[in-house]
Amino acid sequence: MSGMDLVRALARRKALGLGIGFAALILVDVTQLYIPRLIKFAVDDLTYGRADAHRLLLIAGGVLVLALVMAALRMVWRPLLMGFSREVERQLRSELFDHLQRMHLGYLDDNPPGELMARATNDLNNIRMATGIGLVAAVDGTFMGLAAIAFMIYISPILALLAILPMPAIVILTRQQSRHFHSRYTKVQEAFSAMTEQVREVISGARLIKTYALADSEERRLEVSARGYLKANLNLARIMAMFFPLMVFFTNLSLAVVVGAGGPLAVFGQITPGDFVAFTAYLGMLTWPMMALGWVVSLMQRARASLERVSEVLLAQPAVQDADHPARLPDRPDLGVEVRALTYRYPGAASDTLSRVGLAAPAGQLTALVGPIGSGKSTLLRLLGRLYEPPRGSVFVEGLDVRDLRQRDLRSQVVQVPQEAFLFSDSLAHNLALGRPGASEEEMWAALEAAELAPEVRELPRGLATELGERAHTLSGGQRQRLCLARALLLNPAVLVLDDPLSAVDTGTETRILANLARLRSGRTTLVVSHRLASVAFASHIYVLDRGQVVEQGDHRSLMALQGMYHDLFAEQALLAELGDG
Repeated sequence: MSGMDLVRALARRKALGLGIGFAALILVDVTQLYIPRLIKFAVDDLTYGRADAHRLLLIAGGVLVLALVMAALRMVWRPLLMGFSREVERQLRSELFDHLQRMHLGYLDDNPPGELMARATNDLNNIRMATGIGLVAAVDGTFMGLAAIAFMIYISPILALLAILPMPAIVILTRQQSRHFHSRYTKVQEAFSAMTEQVREVISGARLIKTYALADSEERRLEVSARGYLKANLNLARIMAMFFPLMVFFTNLSLAVVVGAGGPLAVFGQITPGDFVAFTAYLGMLTWPMMALGWVVSLMQRARASLERVSEVLLAQPAVQDADHPARLPDRPDLGVEVRALTYRYPGAASDTLSRVGLAAPAGQLTALVGPIGSGKSTLLRLLGRLYEPPRGSVFVEGLDVRDLRQRDLRSQVVQVPQEAFLFSDSLAHNLALGRPGASEEEMWAALEAAELAPEVRELPRGLATELGERAHTLSGGQRQRLCLARALLLNPAVLVLDDPLSAVDTGTETRILANLARLRSGRTTLVVSHRLASVAFASHIYVLDRGQVVEQGDHRSLMALQGMYHDLFAEQALLAELGDG
């Protein structure tokens, strides 16, 4: 559903409130239109000597009553109409967030976070402005303008004709400039998105920038981006600098015509002095609609560009979608995983990342996957969890094609712990129990013990209640990895997939953790990816991946006997470890 469809659907649901709001808005205009009539009576009475204290007091009282009515009606329409724009913003933001959660990783890789953040903030703000004050100004200006013209015609058709002669020029100018508004607003939003993404990168990579003394070069890059944003805004400002003054000029031209032609009419008695004053008051009321016309066009064109950008996200279809009638995994603590002749190439890539890969992680066993960097191990795990969509008939869990399983069901049973440890800016307990909010403290401490992290957590000032801060900066890299591992162990899933999650942990600690896993995960399936071959030597079965293909498989003893890649990698790592200890 596009952004416009969502706005229309919300407008239908809020139709009653919008109707009351617009009715109150129009009643404010009607009330305001009668004030010049009262002023007319006062001027005529004063001019012709009919005025007395009682009559002037009545007119003054009438103006006061109308002012109070207008104030009351404004208290009715503002919450209803402006509240609608806030609801539009909330609904679009919620839909945008939910849709991004459903999108596959490839889409998120192709659209930087800064770009998506700009659409979720600046673009939504433009839409809110258009559906709030912009819509109010459009309705208010249109009604007020037409009603003011009607009163002007009632007073003097000839004078009204002269006053509105410049108006067609305003309409023509508005239509001509609206196309330029749209294209330049789009460029402004694109420039803002690029600048936002660059700022996000600089803040996220602050440590790297300081380490390599890149502050000056990054400042120059940001200066180029900021100048691009400034240039786009100045191009837009040039149009607006011409558009709005012209609107004011044509409005004042009408006033000049009225003063020049209406004065003689009043002198020669064709209209009363009060009519002339009222006529100029109605002409003054036309100033707001004329100004509003240009402002509303500006708001609507900005919102149109923003709505298109938001709709691009909402209309994007995830490459990974649940089947219409998904299969269900057996409710068992041990599930087997199998990959059959899997070939996969990333969209736009020149060659296959995986080529006819086959492996099995039998139920209840610990299986290892090893190989040099870039051999395709992480890609294989992403396909197993359907973070990317594997070809049909290539990846199975307990004999069921993962493409036939609901994503939520698959990922609740096949839990992955990636190498990159991501933690929220919250308490340690919240991050630990993320998948099981109702877990007891005893269960959380048991998971921390298995991850060899419990002693270090006990030393923290507030233990489990310790706030981790932005990106969990209070913890070391190894502690963050072990906390993420403990989070997965707390779930105790049927299949646990570890993508080298202990790369920042020393060898001794990693060995103890894997021994804990072998004990705790007895009877459940575990698939471990590791660059440290010694750490997975006890696995039931080991697959060696190289350049997207399984080149060797077997247990540690048989692979060493082959004298192939596994043997060479193991010997190389053992030598490096010996040299490091020395």
